[in-house]
Amino acid sequence: MRQLHNSSRKSGQIGISTGVLMAFMLSLVITFPAMAVDLTDLGGFAVSDLRCEDLVDPIGIDILKPRLSWRMLSGENGATQSAYHVLVATSPGLLKEGSADLWDSGKVNTNQSQHIMYAGKNRSRGIPHYWTVRIWNEKGDVSSWGSSAVWTLFNMTSNKDWQAKWITDGSSSPWLRHSAELTVPPERAYIYVNALGYFQLFINGKRVGNDEFAPHVGQYNKRTFCITYDVTKYLKQGSNAIGFWMGSGWNQGGAGLKTAPSVRAQLEMVDANREITTLITDDTWRAKASSLAYRGKWKTNNYGGEVHTASQDQPDWANSDFDDSAWPRAKLAKVADTPVSSEMLQRNRVIETITPVKVTNLTNTTWLVDMGKAMTGTFEITFPKAAKGHKVSMQFGDSYTPDKNGGISRLNSFRQASEYICRGNGVEMLKNRFNYASCRYILIRNAPEGRLTTEDIKGYFITTDLPKASTFNCSDETLNGIYTMVDHTLRCLMLGGYQVDCHSRERNGYGGDGQSSLDTTLCFLRSDAFYRKWTRDWLDGQRNDGGFTYTSPASGHGGGPFWCGFLTAATLKHYHHYGDISLVRRNYPAIKKWFELAQSKTVNDLQQKFCGGWYLGDWASPKGVDDKGNAEVFIHAYMSYALEQAAKLANALGEIADARMFRERAAARNVATHSKFFDPKGRKYGSGDQVTYVIPLMAGVVPDELHDEVFDGFEETLIEKNKGHLSTGLSGTYMMIQYLQSIDRDDLIYSFASKRTYPSWGYMIENGATATWEYWDGKLSRIHNCYNNIGSWFIEGLAGIRPDPKKPGFQNAVIKPAFIKELRYVNGSHDSVYGRIESNWKRQGDAIIMTVKIPANSTATVYVPAAVPGDVTVNGLAIKKAEHVTFRRMERNRAIIHVGAGSYEFLCRQHQ
Repeated sequence: MRQLHNSSRKSGQIGISTGVLMAFMLSLVITFPAMAVDLTDLGGFAVSDLRCEDLVDPIGIDILKPRLSWRMLSGENGATQSAYHVLVATSPGLLKEGSADLWDSGKVNTNQSQHIMYAGKNRSRGIPHYWTVRIWNEKGDVSSWGSSAVWTLFNMTSNKDWQAKWITDGSSSPWLRHSAELTVPPERAYIYVNALGYFQLFINGKRVGNDEFAPHVGQYNKRTFCITYDVTKYLKQGSNAIGFWMGSGWNQGGAGLKTAPSVRAQLEMVDANREITTLITDDTWRAKASSLAYRGKWKTNNYGGEVHTASQDQPDWANSDFDDSAWPRAKLAKVADTPVSSEMLQRNRVIETITPVKVTNLTNTTWLVDMGKAMTGTFEITFPKAAKGHKVSMQFGDSYTPDKNGGISRLNSFRQASEYICRGNGVEMLKNRFNYASCRYILIRNAPEGRLTTEDIKGYFITTDLPKASTFNCSDETLNGIYTMVDHTLRCLMLGGYQVDCHSRERNGYGGDGQSSLDTTLCFLRSDAFYRKWTRDWLDGQRNDGGFTYTSPASGHGGGPFWCGFLTAATLKHYHHYGDISLVRRNYPAIKKWFELAQSKTVNDLQQKFCGGWYLGDWASPKGVDDKGNAEVFIHAYMSYALEQAAKLANALGEIADARMFRERAAARNVATHSKFFDPKGRKYGSGDQVTYVIPLMAGVVPDELHDEVFDGFEETLIEKNKGHLSTGLSGTYMMIQYLQSIDRDDLIYSFASKRTYPSWGYMIENGATATWEYWDGKLSRIHNCYNNIGSWFIEGLAGIRPDPKKPGFQNAVIKPAFIKELRYVNGSHDSVYGRIESNWKRQGDAIIMTVKIPANSTATVYVPAAVPGDVTVNGLAIKKAEHVTFRRMERNRAIIHVGAGSYEFLCRQHQ
């Protein structure tokens, strides 16, 4: 066995261990880029998009038996998978029949292509599992093998599994480093990084990976995250240096603990002689406060920024030849023994580099920078030369008020601010690393004398890098503008592996905001892994009595049942969109426990207060922040609605008795709620606002014999009293959109979605918004998660692309567009796990033409506008003559048609 050479001059004694690794450890992790596929050359169909746990080539997952998925590509209508064959091996060269040394599934006759459980041999961390798959189609033809994919495991889930020690230096942004000699470069090297606070990893002066603000945020007193990197290419023969640049984040408080930035890391290397060398963090590492320091208090209205003291920069601090002998030793940190998990989610990354559209000189040393649109991320600003110690301050805000006399503008910054202290020579440049801003504008004060231009400033737009999953456009430019604004807002709110209300002021993952934007997020972004991770955070924060916090990461902020009910809603709608029954199994016990707590706090079937702190119904309506007068009506009706969601989850798991219990409780509550809150004289609930009509209707509170009368009251209130404008906020608007879409009253949604006067999304656009606001009137945050609920309507309503709850995960899609008379055309798409679904329609003379595309191995139920089946042709043929097309029935002037995978054009004659 070979010992790692000591480099005591630079770093002192190194914590190491050695051992022997099996031969297959020598195989290299090779990722294969996606290849353009000529389906004609491959017999008309092929396999693509291989994923493990819905991730592309994940390194360091913590699931021993992961699930494998793929897509079928085909140019033919009716294409269906009839069988698959999976191979898994420790080397790409072994991915052949008879050679695969980890798993050969053999031919499995099924159309299942999602979440296939790995049933092969278990291997330890650091051993690549290469895999491929081929499939058979409905004709019995077999495809070529797909391009190879890979995953590796992480299995150090508790303190006892780690050799590495937690280290820190106590400052808010330290450098931590170690040097080591290698006689030969390793054949394979993985480093496992478990951090509290943000980190960037450097080896021999080069930054490893392109992650930003790693790791993701979680409930740190219950769980921490480990990130695995393949660092083989960074290491070399001779002297090597491993370094961490760390910064303060949720480790400062709010995520269950409070500690200085700390890290433990374990670098495991294997050489050509099959020997393992392990380098660990311990108190032999060197540590020094860096040139950055955190600025702020890490709490609402004061998340601050960074202070960059440029004279303290040491650009070579992570180089292998840097002499760190004068640096103090790192300190061992005390960190509780909590479970350690892989994030199992896409990382935060820069998705766009933005150059300002305008830089305005307000005074000699004061500049206002307009980035042109809202963003969340970091900045790089180059200043003119200045004397050493010259301090430049920067405030970051989402809106500003110009000074009437031409002086300094007032910026809506929520104390988002950074400082740059000049070095006095060389290039003067601020570059944020460990604190981000959510803003559009930068107010720079006390800038060095000289000119600032747009070329001197770069904004790095950072988000959790979830794949885009929708497109939309229509003949109404207001709706197109809203779609673009909501799409952009979601990206602004998704940094950290959770979804915030706003990053500028609060940075909290509110359940109310999360539920309000749930359907939009599922439509706009591929978010299967995202909601698996974020709902686990909610489970980690559940109290012993079954109660939930209102945010995750947890805090003392307020909410109500709609906020805590996020877990139920997210679990159900995730199941509908992705068909992942494992998430339902995992989350259901916690959901049931919450409803048991709620039931224990009922009197005469009426819900008593069971959530601590605030007890909200609707929020941020035009009437004001909290519609207290209608909160009781909202809460009682919402709990019945949520119980129905719980019943659907119970049914999915086969828990029939639970489903019956939930529905019986909902029915009893509906009777009691109607009795208490219905005004028989006014024929309304509560004050008779929009929200107190819609919620009882949606929850089933309204008796059948009163349904039409109550709905007429709602419609009159919306159209006549409120002139087609909303009177609802975060919660009420979401529920209204969901309800009206479910009963095919998209015309009423259009009445308020198309407005450009207050209160509306169009009003925001008229006032320069590129992201949605916290309040309809623009007060407080202008990059917020209150009103993104409209986004799902573009995809599920106007384009009509919806999951089928009876065949979840888009095994069968429902295509049910809303043919709004004011619109000439709508084009929409959604990328399901099977592939892209397209739904386009346009008016042409006295006909509507629909074009629908359904991905291979999937089907669809299409709702076509027609008085009789004979009014419809499919691909130029009558319905009964078209291939892979089956007429089901007529329903409310729609012909309901089942189609297989492929492309279809429906010509639908309309009768005036």
